[in-house]
Amino acid sequence: MANTEIGQNAVNADKAAAGVVKGIDAKTSPKTEDKPEVILKNKENGGIEVKDPNAGKQKYVVDGKDVYLTPEQAQAYVQKGLAFEPKISQLGRLQQETAAFLETLANDPAKVIYNEKFGKPADVLKKILASTKVSDEIKEALGQWYYNNVVVTEQMTPEQREAAEWKRKSEEYDSYRAQQEQERIENENNRKVNEALQTIKAQISEAMTEAGVPLDSKIAPQLAKRVAQIMQLGYVNGKVVTPKEAMAKVKAELAEYQKAYYDVLDEDKLVEQLGKENAEKVRKYYLKAVKASEVEKPKTKNFAPSAKRDERKTMTPDQFKDYLDDLKKGK
Repeated sequence: MANTEIGQNAVNADKAAAGVVKGIDAKTSPKTEDKPEVILKNKENGGIEVKDPNAGKQKYVVDGKDVYLTPEQAQAYVQKGLAFEPKISQLGRLQQETAAFLETLANDPAKVIYNEKFGKPADVLKKILASTKVSDEIKEALGQWYYNNVVVTEQMTPEQREAAEWKRKSEEYDSYRAQQEQERIENENNRKVNEALQTIKAQISEAMTEAGVPLDSKIAPQLAKRVAQIMQLGYVNGKVVTPKEAMAKVKAELAEYQKAYYDVLDEDKLVEQLGKENAEKVRKYYLKAVKASEVEKPKTKNFAPSAKRDERKTMTPDQFKDYLDDLKKGK
């Protein structure tokens, strides 16, 4: 009888699971009457109609897996993501606060016990001692504290008690002053580090500007990073490298890389890599060089042959007669 009930329960469970799967499929899959494209003709199976469960859906890759969602489902997930993003930020802040709290609790638990946010210190201590986890070691520490701070104090004379109180206050004051001095030194060191970083940044920017690199260009951050790396490498090796020297080395590296890359390209690939604008600059450069070479060529001068000094001009009789007539006419 028991086996029959177990078998019946298994059958009911299978039916329930099948019903859940069917309901999910009905919600995630588009209806055939609304979207007839989900019906496909499978010619290989003799024209049997086969449903495409992903028809009408958009594919998304999540953690390397393909996920198909309808526009409605995608919109719902977007809305959930927008609503969840502030919670993620809040969770990050809570994690930071929790980490800070645990650090304080481990290094200075008195700040936690005497924090009124958690209640009165006496009540907090009572709750701690009321725990079942108070071990013999903790009891021993409490007993030792009580003996040193209560029993011994009560056995002192008024003068001894006053002297002990002054000693305690002096130790607290010295500890406070030491902590203040430590914080001052840390703040001063941080200030000097920030000033040095700002100075180095300004020097790197100046070196890049002198090298002709626009500071607002896309390559400027990468070049500045490389300059800083070269300066740091020099510091590690015990050599001071100025930003200008590092920038000159960066330019030499870029020129070497570019030349090594361009040398293996043919003219078409080279123009493609240079781009139309840079290729036009190269064309204009060589055109200007050709024009300049033509201007510098020496010009040949055509000189008329001069008459020899010993040769005299002669006139024919008719020419001489015309010459005399001109003289008479006053020409």
